[in-house]
Amino acid sequence: MAGLVLPTTPRPSAMTPYPISARGEMRPASRGPVTRVLRPGTRWAWDCQMPPMTYADSLAWDDLLSEHETVVMEILQPGLDTGEPGSPQINGSGQAGMSLSLKGLTVGYLIRKGQWLSFQVSGQWYAYKARSAVTVDGSGNVTVPLRTMLRRSPANSAVVAIQQPKAEGYATVDQSSLEIAADRLVRLKFLLEERD
Repeated sequence: MAGLVLPTTPRPSAMTPYPISARGEMRPASRGPVTRVLRPGTRWAWDCQMPPMTYADSLAWDDLLSEHETVVMEILQPGLDTGEPGSPQINGSGQAGMSLSLKGLTVGYLIRKGQWLSFQVSGQWYAYKARSAVTVDGSGNVTVPLRTMLRRSPANSAVVAIQQPKAEGYATVDQSSLEIAADRLVRLKFLLEERD
């Protein structure tokens, strides 16, 4: 089932993304190095704070209170000009690991280190960050190194959101932020955590 799409205005006044790691760590009982073992499953969460809004305007954000449905929001990338990436799509099925092959991009387009991209698998959005900068080749293809391992293999030719990447997950609202303050404004705060 598709997630509930949150409004795009107003935009959050603050957004703090952070990974929820699935890695394993082996710590020796005595002195010695710590070893980290990467595993698929690391996902992202975003702490979001909305600008003050009237109670009437805050009602548009009521989907944040859903107990069983995911919500979808745009990932902010302030000051980053994502330009014209073309029509990015997944290039080949069965992809796994820490890179993603794409096709259909504008020749010469630069995907910057740390830039977000997202795609859907079975109707659910999955968000990833580029681990290093890459430039699209003369055929419109590129392989993007990822910061985290792929959690689900996308279908060949699935659309990839680069210009306006999206996050999908369960929302948890800070209860105190539901207060209608003395100035009659609401200052929503919420956590959005990817489902898997």
